[in-house]
Amino acid sequence: MGISRRSLLVAIPLAGCGPARPAITEPPKLIHGGWIRDKMEEATAAAAPESVRSLNPNKVWRVTYKGPQDITGIWVLYPNETVAFEAIQKVNKSMAIRPFYRGAFFVVLDAAGVSAQALGDFQEGVTKALP
Repeated sequence: MGISRRSLLVAIPLAGCGPARPAITEPPKLIHGGWIRDKMEEATAAAAPESVRSLNPNKVWRVTYKGPQDITGIWVLYPNETVAFEAIQKVNKSMAIRPFYRGAFFVVLDAAGVSAQALGDFQEGVTKALP
């Protein structure tokens, strides 16, 4: 009995080893606030901003959501939240884009022609849609 108990104590810590995989592996279909994913095309890493390509994304998509105001952006899935956070630190923020991250996702919205209110509402909706 002592051996199996000891084995169990060793097995429990090992279960948490290795890189954590994101629970959600693609941009959500629905975003709180009335947005519905309309188009989603897998893209190459070249679609991501140049400053964050070196962080080796798992996947990259160009996604359009229909809603109160249509919004298009690049969604980048990284291995974990730490890398997505690093991406937000590296990206060149300009008036034409709205970058943010949530979990392992780094998102760059095309802000041209989209109200600041809609961008903020969309970002808040993403926060609710992703754990």
